[in-house]
This record gives sequence, structure tokens and C-alpha cells, in this order.
Amino acid sequence: MGAEELQKRRPSHDKYIDRQRVALATLDLFTRFPEDQPRSFIAVMEKGISPSVGSDHILQADKGKLLGCVGNSVQFSAPNAPSDILKALSAGAGIAVGEIIRVNPLSNTVEVKIK
Repeated sequence: MGAEELQKRRPSHDKYIDRQRVALATLDLFTRFPEDQPRSFIAVMEKGISPSVGSDHILQADKGKLLGCVGNSVQFSAPNAPSDILKALSAGAGIAVGEIIRVNPLSNTVEVKIK
């Protein structure tokens, strides 16, 4: 097997790998997705707010961003929330309950998990 033979077979080998990659990514009847994935996102805290880990907030979808409220006051907002979370909230009542799982005081952000 010389270098010419390898050069000659390379295009067909590359095509085979590309076809197998497409077949691997294509959904079929037996494709399953994990349903018990924790959904979380990073949100920016409002000024003067001191959240605690484990506290519950009401999440509202508003014009492409998520707002975390306690009562009538907005505690945090997520302008770049994941699209699947926004779609799930918008498809429902537009409201969900979220729990703060991590507070980052240096970056003034919180990590929120949807219950």
C-alpha cells in the first residue's frame, strides 16, 4: 500500500465517515432524551438584593427574558436565559417556581434551578 493508494481511497473513506456521522445524529424510533435533567440558568441580581441559597422565587417570562420575583419586587433577571426554558414557560402559564442554588457575590449573579 503506497501513498498513492491511500490518497485514492481517502475521499471514499471521508464520505463514509460523514454518512455515519449524519446517521448517528438522526433521530429514530428508539431515540430517548433524558427527562430528568436539572434546568438551571444564570441570572443577574438587582442592586440592593441579598439572596439566600434555597429561597424560592416566582419566574416570569417577559419579552425574551426571565424575571425572578418575590411578591411584587423583581429580585433578578436573566436576559440571556436558555431558549428551551423560555419556550417551556411561554407554553405553560408563563410562570414557574425557581430555587436559588448558588450565589456569586463577585459577579453579582445567581444560579437558579426550575422546580
